[in-house]
Amino acid sequence: MLGAAANDTKVTTSDGGLALANNGALVASGIVAGVVLIVVGFFFNYFGYRLLKLLIFLAGFSAVFGLVLYAEYKIRAPLDTEHARQLWYLGIAAALGALGGACVLFAYKVGVALVGALGGFALATWILAMQTNGVIHSDVGRALFIAALVVAGIVAALFIQRPAVIVASAVWGSYVLFVGIDCFARTGFQYTALAFLSTPGAVYETTPKVYAMIACMALSALLGIFAQFRLTRKPKASFIPL
Repeated sequence: MLGAAANDTKVTTSDGGLALANNGALVASGIVAGVVLIVVGFFFNYFGYRLLKLLIFLAGFSAVFGLVLYAEYKIRAPLDTEHARQLWYLGIAAALGALGGACVLFAYKVGVALVGALGGFALATWILAMQTNGVIHSDVGRALFIAALVVAGIVAALFIQRPAVIVASAVWGSYVLFVGIDCFARTGFQYTALAFLSTPGAVYETTPKVYAMIACMALSALLGIFAQFRLTRKPKASFIPL
């Protein structure tokens, strides 16, 4: 759903929200995207490791969904008036995402790696979003930075496991949650990843509202990490005196 932006040479945080048409009216595809992102993000953020199989399914779903939707918009982005095409794109991506999530359930380590990769991607995007045009201004440098944190997330998830999966799922979930919220809030936060992954030279502009979303994302991620550690901690053995 992060790929649902127009194929312009510039993507800016002042372009509005995915849930809105140019005249400011809510559109069905954007509403669906926003609601689904909020629900999925909330689950990742606060309940990810507690329901590990569902987490792995949603990790596979998110990865395939995002790649398919990104490819669809790269091949032929729908016009603002083509609401039916936008819904078709979402439906096709969702169907393939569900298939991908189901396949990942039979490959546990692949699912865990995907959780780590998503967390690394979200963390990289969050760091880059701290400054207008990104903390790293070079397109190649940004790509290498994102790739490095994605690989780091995969390695951590596979070898450290529970703590890394909790942190990765909370960070990714918080990011997705606030992208979904921004479909309606229209601060421009949703364009952080798009600006760093779309056409070379894409523009990203920070504003006080975007900084507020960045701060809220960090706070939500920390709360999610705390909640998941609390929900998944092992109960202390009770002492029974003789």
